[in-house]
Amino acid sequence: MRNSKVIKNAEEIVASLFFLVMCGAVILGVIARLFNLSIVWTDELARYSFIWVVFIGSVAVLKRKKHITIEFLSSVSKPKWMRLVNTLISLCLIGIFIVLIRFGFQIVSNTWGVPTTSLGIPTGLVYLAVPIAGTLMLIYTIIHLIQNWRNKGEGNDTSSTERGVEI
Repeated sequence: MRNSKVIKNAEEIVASLFFLVMCGAVILGVIARLFNLSIVWTDELARYSFIWVVFIGSVAVLKRKKHITIEFLSSVSKPKWMRLVNTLISLCLIGIFIVLIRFGFQIVSNTWGVPTTSLGIPTGLVYLAVPIAGTLMLIYTIIHLIQNWRNKGEGNDTSSTERGVEI
């Protein structure tokens, strides 16, 4: 039971861990500056952790369908029309995520051998957040698209798909 909760909330857990690392690095950097110490890697670690928080956090938000939306259209449109609009939106998102994955892997491979300035880790490791997030968002968008068509737009009750992907 506990393992299923971890898997169900994997994106949130990973984003939270990167958030804690980011906060810890910022706090350590601020405290070090109070004592006129220079810990150069804290800024870099905070910046790279922030990148991972943003991308993995975006996956979590998309999975649960919590992105900002314009609800006016859904309140004045017929369910069949909204199913078509949601399909069009999903297809556009799929195209965007394919571009993220393709060029994300390209930049990862181009920068893998380049170490970061302070930490000395491969820069490609930082950029790996892009294709990973793109792949996960692609998967969840396809699942949402399938749910949208299985729902068949009957009535205005979309409670089964409002929660996002159920694992």
